[in-house]
Amino acid sequence: MVRGLLIIILLLWPLTARAEGEFSLTFQLAEPLDRPVVGQMIPVILRGRYDRHIANEKLILPPSETFDWIQTHADEWFEERIDGKSWRILQRHLAIWPRHDGLLHFGPAEHQLTIITRAGQRAEASVKAEPLSVSVAPHPDPMMNGWKFAARAVEIEDVLSADPARLPDGEAVTRRVTLRALGSLPEHLPPRPLISEPWLITFAAPVHREMRRTPEGPVSEVVWEWQFRPEHGEPGVLEPISIPWFDTIAHEMKTVEIPSITIGYASYYTGQTAKGRFSARLKWGLGGAALAGVFAGGLIAFWRFASLQRGAALTQRLRRLDLRRWLALWQARRSGDLLAERRLAEELSLSEAQRRRLDLKIYGPKV
Repeated sequence: MVRGLLIIILLLWPLTARAEGEFSLTFQLAEPLDRPVVGQMIPVILRGRYDRHIANEKLILPPSETFDWIQTHADEWFEERIDGKSWRILQRHLAIWPRHDGLLHFGPAEHQLTIITRAGQRAEASVKAEPLSVSVAPHPDPMMNGWKFAARAVEIEDVLSADPARLPDGEAVTRRVTLRALGSLPEHLPPRPLISEPWLITFAAPVHREMRRTPEGPVSEVVWEWQFRPEHGEPGVLEPISIPWFDTIAHEMKTVEIPSITIGYASYYTGQTAKGRFSARLKWGLGGAALAGVFAGGLIAFWRFASLQRGAALTQRLRRLDLRRWLALWQARRSGDLLAERRLAEELSLSEAQRRRLDLKIYGPKV
């Protein structure tokens, strides 16, 4: 009788170990948001709370039909005391992008665990997170050819291999345009602009897209590269190309622009060697016309050079603004991370009064 009872207890023991312990798993928005739009990055935290030591774990997050998503940081494990009790906490940082508008659901998720029981044995456990519900607004610009470009910041870089307005005869110029966006995936960036002119021979290189993870969020870029060669010496102008995008910080549509360029051969400005006899008056007239052409070409070249210099100076000033650090400071303030806010205040050279107020919050007496 006793032996049979012991056998029953031993058989039921794994079931008891499997059920013991308190676990929870929930999706949380990492920051407060107004109603996001299609294509906007939404930072999300998947937070687990456990009162047992975990020997092994596997977090399952299936593909979503309504959202694109990536994991933005490595998983965080730490101890936290809640209501006087010590808990083991998991935080997984995600970024999700809604594919269409409406009330959408992201998830669910399941965390499969191997825990250590109070008796020191291993037992299997599982905890699930209910789906996260998000109300998504339509993209403000429905006329964007199918792609929904939304980002926290956008910049464009235009590099030319030579002065396109004064090319040697028969030569080509390479143009490389790089579009970067904070808070977007590579596939969300727009397609390569179509450039076609009857006076221009154009060769387009394959499009290159990539993404890198940063503390401020994913930064994606697309590179478009062309080779341009004019069919004749007379200069032609490529008009500027505007690229609309939705600023998710200001919550409004904005535009970045690929600037216009002039493409032509240098020989157009210097003229060709004339043959045959000319009268003295005609010679003086041709000489004056050639001199005027050289002077006009010099003015155009000077204007072009000054424009490039101003563009380079503007790029340097924009880079000195350090947009990423300002976004990181904004995020630290929203999340209440005083140490990160103090470090960024130092790096951005905020006023002494602002830094002292932060020091008082961090190191001053707690009220």
